[in-house]
Amino acid sequence: MVARAGTRAEGHAGSTVPFRLLRDALTNLALPPERQRQELAGTAVTDELALDLENAVLSLGYETERAGIRLAPALVTAVQQLDNTLAAAPADGLWDDTALDQHPVWAAARTRASELLARLPSS
Repeated sequence: MVARAGTRAEGHAGSTVPFRLLRDALTNLALPPERQRQELAGTAVTDELALDLENAVLSLGYETERAGIRLAPALVTAVQQLDNTLAAAPADGLWDDTALDQHPVWAAARTRASELLARLPSS
């Protein structure tokens, strides 16, 4: 399931899926560029991808307590590193929509997001 701007809070509030914000952020980040544009239409896609991951990282403590599940420290570190990569990325065209197709930072982020998504607990 891909998160949509209008459904995030509703899906999160009653969700029984652990780490829903993180799962949704990584899912969107792992999509091919054309799907990212479709799923996040009406937003600044590059900004939305980075902000969703940042919000998910900020929610990890709450989610750990709520779900009663601790993520492996190496997984948390890897997610934080991905977030830091996007937060610290230079303004050299990375934030243009066309960068989703061409910039190596976005290509690497998609690959890393896919890897991390596979490591999240399912229940």
